[in-house]
Amino acid sequence: MSLRQLVWTLVSSELDEKLDEHKLHGTFLRSFQRLSSSGRGTVAPPDELIVKHLQGLGRQRGHDRHVLRFQSLRSRLHHSAARPVLALLFHLRGGDRGVVEDVSRPTLKEVRGGWHLASLANQKEISEAKIVRDLLFALQGVSSDCFDSSCEVDPAVLLTRPAWLLCHRILGLAKLHLRLSTDAKEAMGHGLLHQALCEALRKQLQGYYEVLAQLMSCEGLSLRSLWARLLAPMTRLHFLSQLCEGSRGVFGGALSSMVFASGFSGDIVAQDLAKEILRSVVKPLWSMIRAWMTEGELQDPYGEFFVIADASVPLEDLWNRAYSLELEMVPSFISLELARKILLAGKSVNFIRLCCRRTWSPEPLGTSELLPEEEIGASFDLASRVERLSSKTNEHLVKLLMNHFSLGEHALALRRFLLLGQGDFVQSLMDALQEELDIDANKIHKHQLMGILEMALRQSNAQFCSVDVLGRLGIKLRSPERGERGWDVFLLDYSIDSPLHVVFTPNIMQKYDRAFSFLWKLRRVSHALAASWNQHMALQRHLCRDQRDSLDRLSLLETRQTLHRCTLLRHEMHHFVQNVQSYVLEVLDTSWAKLQQGWQKSSDLDEVISQHERYLAAVEEGAFLAKGSEAILSGVSALLSLVLEFCTLQEQACASCFEVAAVEEEESVEAVFQAVRGRPFARSLAECRASLDHLASTFQMKLQLFLRALEDRSIQATASVSYWWGIWAEDDGPAWLAGLWFLSCLVEALSRALSARWVAFRDLNLKSNHLKTDCGVINIVNLSAETVYTY
Repeated sequence: MSLRQLVWTLVSSELDEKLDEHKLHGTFLRSFQRLSSSGRGTVAPPDELIVKHLQGLGRQRGHDRHVLRFQSLRSRLHHSAARPVLALLFHLRGGDRGVVEDVSRPTLKEVRGGWHLASLANQKEISEAKIVRDLLFALQGVSSDCFDSSCEVDPAVLLTRPAWLLCHRILGLAKLHLRLSTDAKEAMGHGLLHQALCEALRKQLQGYYEVLAQLMSCEGLSLRSLWARLLAPMTRLHFLSQLCEGSRGVFGGALSSMVFASGFSGDIVAQDLAKEILRSVVKPLWSMIRAWMTEGELQDPYGEFFVIADASVPLEDLWNRAYSLELEMVPSFISLELARKILLAGKSVNFIRLCCRRTWSPEPLGTSELLPEEEIGASFDLASRVERLSSKTNEHLVKLLMNHFSLGEHALALRRFLLLGQGDFVQSLMDALQEELDIDANKIHKHQLMGILEMALRQSNAQFCSVDVLGRLGIKLRSPERGERGWDVFLLDYSIDSPLHVVFTPNIMQKYDRAFSFLWKLRRVSHALAASWNQHMALQRHLCRDQRDSLDRLSLLETRQTLHRCTLLRHEMHHFVQNVQSYVLEVLDTSWAKLQQGWQKSSDLDEVISQHERYLAAVEEGAFLAKGSEAILSGVSALLSLVLEFCTLQEQACASCFEVAAVEEEESVEAVFQAVRGRPFARSLAECRASLDHLASTFQMKLQLFLRALEDRSIQATASVSYWWGIWAEDDGPAWLAGLWFLSCLVEALSRALSARWVAFRDLNLKSNHLKTDCGVINIVNLSAETVYTY
């Protein structure tokens, strides 16, 4: 590259690009001519003058970095023609104004940004006062002669090394101020908490401006004293800058968590500053909590609150699905339990107003009980205030459901009717429905059953229930399957409306239906055994009083043997049914007592729902409907089906006995056995005994299988309770462990009782084969009854 090309490149890069080509070319020619003439030695080379001047400055102030750089660059340029280029670079880059002593030779000054040609002899050295003044301007973001708007030292300014170092340190504070000012202005559209953070930054910058105003009023301020007074503001601005960097990409409650975490440092100033900023940042959050807990409103336009709402959820599911917690938005200084109470309080307010259609406002609490916006900080006792406000709202809701909407009364009605707790009503209903439910399930009609239901209500103490309860009671029929009778599809129904639907949900009502089906079948079997015993006793009295002489000895013996086998098997089945029924009723009573105690201690609606779910879980456990009890439920159902089959078989056996006896007074027979008439011709007594023997062996086998299933369940339950018993005893664990322990004990007792009962009846059956007296039937019945009540 020639000298002319090199100079053209340097001049074009240093001059203003806005100049037209003609002026730019003229400037280039003038510069090249001066450099060329200086290179021929007519005048002292500018680079030598520069070196002499810099060496003089070095002797006065020590070796300056400009001397070292210039000497290094000069040593690399061996060609004499390159020295003028070095001089041009020095002048264009803002070299010292006292270098060239030749007044007649002008140089380029301020070529860029309004530079002009001037004499080098008119240039003066910058004073320290001017540097301090320009630094104060730069700290406010204002450009000056020495420093530009980007807080950088102007290239035309020459400073000593100590002054340069101090200026760069102070300018670092100016750069922090520029970044914070920019961040403080970018608040709109980023969320309320982010806007509050920017407002806190602006307040902190106000204190920074006050410090600068005081410094500008000081006279004779040096660079060192300026740096010393700026150390404290620099520490605060460094912390604010780190806070701004950490807040990028953070949103909502997570932003307050970040500010709260920044206060955990060993610097006391940083701790106080973090608390002060946190008070400003969480003000929108406290306003959201206040509006949510007192009015049930979500004042959250930017989605920063940790409580979120789903507008697509219907009003019926408001309590369970409409509102939820967003864990990422929960601030770190608010525990999850406290956040749950906040959620529960606002949800209770909305439930009272929308579902209960009642007005509720926590104004009676007074302003001291609410959340004041001015008392905010990490040490603010938010938990106690939320606890008081939440407890008042939840207590009001629970009382509203219990007193005004009669939650306890409806739960009692479900226990009386769907769980068959009203014994006289169940007995009356079962007697009235006997004929209707014995037919095929496809032939029964709901309106006929409703009339029978109303009659059963009037005939029992259930008539004294409230009109609202009786109006909710009804009947529903399941879809029948092939071969099912009315007994299999019959269900009692209890209608539930708002707001009780939150406790008695459709899923809960299905559990009630399952429990009713099992208990209804159990009561039906018990009712059938009682009817069978009444039928047997009526036949026995008739035979012993009037017809003994009319039967021959062979027929009488055959009748006695048939009735004896019926008696033994019926008492065995009755004992089994009574044990199961007693156990289930004991579980129902115990669970109901625990439910009442739990509801008295419930402080919010969630606890009310939880206590009721535990109650139903205990009912399912007692009725063998819980998960894991399928084998036991199957065994019980099979045994109950065998009992119903026995009742039908005994009815046919009694009919055969009457045919053998050849009773003369048909009217009395018709009065006693109305159910027998109209049926197919009864089987012979021999067939009845054979069927009874087969039924007895089947019942014995099923009973043994059931006892084994009970033993396995008892072993598993005992092992599970033994493992968790220590935890329950020490930590006051869940109540279901105690219920499981109670269940295992009852199952074990039932297993032992049924085993002992079976051995007793087996021995009794062996002894009864040797009884041949005329009054054998009466003696066998009495002996069987005595054995039952003995064991």
